[in-house]
Amino acid sequence: MVVPLLGTMLVAIIFGGITFFNYAGLANAVAAGARELGEDGGNQGTAQLACEMAKTALVTAAGNLNASQITSGETFVSASDTCSVTTAPLVQGDTGTVTATYPCNLPIPFTNLNLCPMKSGATLNGVTCPTTYCISATTTVIIQ
Repeated sequence: MVVPLLGTMLVAIIFGGITFFNYAGLANAVAAGARELGEDGGNQGTAQLACEMAKTALVTAAGNLNASQITSGETFVSASDTCSVTTAPLVQGDTGTVTATYPCNLPIPFTNLNLCPMKSGATLNGVTCPTTYCISATTTVIIQ
């Protein structure tokens, strides 16, 4: 009678550990992208170039995460620009936000509950969770 309960607890601990590991990797990758955006964003001239450099840094720093499953977005508060617009110049002092999501699946056995924080379609800083459930990380920096 105790073995199924202990087995369920062991599986929950393993899945929770994997999810936390993925979250830590995603947060580290977002921080790397934000660092790149903050340090070199103002030198790139346009939001498009700064975004591409931030995305490259984010994917490079993702480590064990599957880069094709990371959904990222960069926004610029002062410039009111996103990566899709190439004409707005970035100015030192603008605020940039880097956000990313990664698929997550942490169901509670025998229930219809999932402990991952974002459901499909939920949006965080303009980035929408494209899968059933996601983990997310966001960092805001000032362009130097």
